[in-house]
Amino acid sequence: MARLTLPSITLVIDGDPEHSSTTIGTVGGYAVVVATALPDRGVTLTSCYLAEAIGDIAASHMFSAPAHSTRIEQRVIGRDQPGETHARVCVLDHVAELQTMLAELVDAAVTIDVGPDALQRAADAWTPHEPTGS
Repeated sequence: MARLTLPSITLVIDGDPEHSSTTIGTVGGYAVVVATALPDRGVTLTSCYLAEAIGDIAASHMFSAPAHSTRIEQRVIGRDQPGETHARVCVLDHVAELQTMLAELVDAAVTIDVGPDALQRAADAWTPHEPTGS
């Protein structure tokens, strides 16, 4: 699985820019992994998504922060989501999870902007494959 860095994702906590890095990786046409690290805080969120080319998406999120228990959550995302590809839907879901979990952790306002370059790179990273055989 090759991982690509997603550009133009900016994170702000309580009005101050926060250093972060977000990557995306794909396994075939059905699995996407999005991970964000905030190295200055020792915080990470890793999200895994599994889906067919058309259909619902199974999402698992693992959030880790110093002095806190690792938090794992799972849910199903319905097929009717914003974004043109599963990878874009996954990036937008990952960022929403990150914003929620960080806001709870720091007890402050957290905003995350996802630029069009990040969404395009996510779409480029994921190519659905037609099933083989019958």
